[in-house]
Amino acid sequence: MKKLYTAVMFMTASSLAVAGGYGGMDHSSHSASAGKSGSGVHFYGRLYVGYDQRSTGAGNSVDSIRDNGQKSRLGIKFKENLGSMSLVGVAEWKFDIADGTATSDATDCSNAQDCRTFNLHVGNLGFQTALGYIGMGSYESPYKTMGKYDTNMDTAIALNQHGATSDGAFGQDGTWDSSLSIATKLGPMEIAYLRGMSEQTNNANVQKSDYAVGLRIADMMLPGLELGFARNHDKSADSNRGLSNDKVFASYKVMPGLGVFYTDEEVDIAGTNNGAGDITTMGLHYTMGHNMIQLAIAEGNMDTATSDYDVFSISNQMNLSKSTDVTIGYTRKGIEGAGTAVRSYGLGITHKF
Repeated sequence: MKKLYTAVMFMTASSLAVAGGYGGMDHSSHSASAGKSGSGVHFYGRLYVGYDQRSTGAGNSVDSIRDNGQKSRLGIKFKENLGSMSLVGVAEWKFDIADGTATSDATDCSNAQDCRTFNLHVGNLGFQTALGYIGMGSYESPYKTMGKYDTNMDTAIALNQHGATSDGAFGQDGTWDSSLSIATKLGPMEIAYLRGMSEQTNNANVQKSDYAVGLRIADMMLPGLELGFARNHDKSADSNRGLSNDKVFASYKVMPGLGVFYTDEEVDIAGTNNGAGDITTMGLHYTMGHNMIQLAIAEGNMDTATSDYDVFSISNQMNLSKSTDVTIGYTRKGIEGAGTAVRSYGLGITHKF
């Protein structure tokens, strides 16, 4: 509750400090855009390619043309009316159009590693009723979809690639395999629950009894204000058993064109780009004409004192049409006391269809 109070105070102070603008926050999942659900099957997708330059400390930079975060997507979805309920389904794959491999740079395709061109992102079937949704398959965790404010997700300058938010299956990069999903919406309140159901340790990234839960409240106390809480919990028999990642989040549409956001994470399950500790992130989105600017700062207070860090990120997304945009940006992660910084520059093109 103390963190929720802090978030509300941050949003309120920001609304009093600024005037003018247009647009709003982007609260969408980072699944590729799709057509409206209805009878029959709908095909949809997103193509992305970018140039990025990344350097660590005084070392030489590494340049690449790629889609290392597999932002490119290809999917199908459907909705069938069954009378008092509907059957809904989706299957969505991710891939890299620059090198043809839906894997990270760490994968050595000459060494018999998994180098498939297409990699399943989410796939599920479920029933939608007046009371809510229940389904099975692979899903994005509510820890990821609720309070996800980074418009550069899945790119080289993404916040979770620099520790400004958590990453991994139990962080803000979380996609859960072999899971049961239950969700409902009650007025301004949205509740989501995800539970791992697999005992096949080699075939699923979460295990039986792992769970994720999310609560989001929008436009209830103040128009344009969103508040929420999410948790990913590991109950499987591994080194993280009994540990959780918790996230408090808030956003506020200050005025047309300007929105601010805040997240605070208590991370017990370390990711690739962050250890265990607290991560606090705040930022804004400002829309002017065809341009949308994202500015974010973050602080990581890790349990290991020598690994504390701060992050600064700025980007501009120029919308060439409703389907195509070009984004240029810069993200820096500085390790306190170590004199080492990770710097990433990126330029990317996205087309949705």
